[in-house]
Amino acid sequence: MRTSILGKTGLTVSKLGFGAMRLRAISHTEADRVINHALDRGITYIDTAASYGDSEEKLGSAISHRRSEYVLATKTMKRSYGEAKQEIEQSLRLLRTDYVDILQIHYVNYPQEYREVRAADGAIRAAEELQSKGYIGHIGITG
Repeated sequence: MRTSILGKTGLTVSKLGFGAMRLRAISHTEADRVINHALDRGITYIDTAASYGDSEEKLGSAISHRRSEYVLATKTMKRSYGEAKQEIEQSLRLLRTDYVDILQIHYVNYPQEYREVRAADGAIRAAEELQSKGYIGHIGITG
């Protein structure tokens, strides 16, 4: 599998990533098979989100024992400090990991949403606080 450096993060990832959005449509058994198959074939970038149904739970169950083999990205759509912090902590529990390599504040499409997440009581503050404690490697915003 070909790899490349992901932007300015310094993380080496496979050029083909695994998007976990559709895991919610399959059983835990099938998810376990599919995800491990991807890792066994050299896929090292896994992307999920709290809003992807039970995908975080299925990922945690299937591959948490292989955590050193992949770069893990998850997302939150929460805009406030308290809600974002709570959801990120829940994601860590469901993913059965002590850290995510990338946390993205998801679906920020309008200037007002950007101002909300950047506010003193916004989601970025929660992400930066958890990053300072080692729970998050890199922080991004999607739109």
